[in-house]
Amino acid sequence: TVGNLNNLKDSYGFTLVELIVVIAILSGLLAFSLPVFRNVDPFSGSDTQMGQVARLINDLKARAVEKNIDYFMNINTASGKVWVSDETMDEDGLDKAKDKAFTLTEGLGIADIEFPGTNKTGTGQYRIRFRKQGYSDFALIHLTNDDKNLTLRIEPFLSRVQLLDDHVSLEDCI
Repeated sequence: TVGNLNNLKDSYGFTLVELIVVIAILSGLLAFSLPVFRNVDPFSGSDTQMGQVARLINDLKARAVEKNIDYFMNINTASGKVWVSDETMDEDGLDKAKDKAFTLTEGLGIADIEFPGTNKTGTGQYRIRFRKQGYSDFALIHLTNDDKNLTLRIEPFLSRVQLLDDHVSLEDCI
């Protein structure tokens, strides 16, 4: 008969409306979770000095914008010392910052640092600037870690430093 609904076969699967509702819910969850994952630091679980240097770079980029001050990461490749200064420091402040420098251990060393437009030298003192406008100097920090060559790549407009598993020269990046 026309009004008998018992003749309908059992249907399997989901209706289009159910699928759209599930996709909408998952999209909403993803939209709210992406900003949280954007701030995840891949070096956060690393207690190595290389992880500390990478975290310092990431922190200086964020801190420069937050405090509206230009920061400098000072690196002496001959002594292996790394310290932080800012644009507001006078000579006494710079000396105190240099006294607070940490020294890289024997297993980790800085081979050299490359900047665009400069000649590469193996030893010396370098300053990488992190600007309050949210960008930094482009730099490649070449590290040696127990006879393994690594490169920390600092991009001007990216918020995180990149760890490259080889000695990457400036010509390879351009």
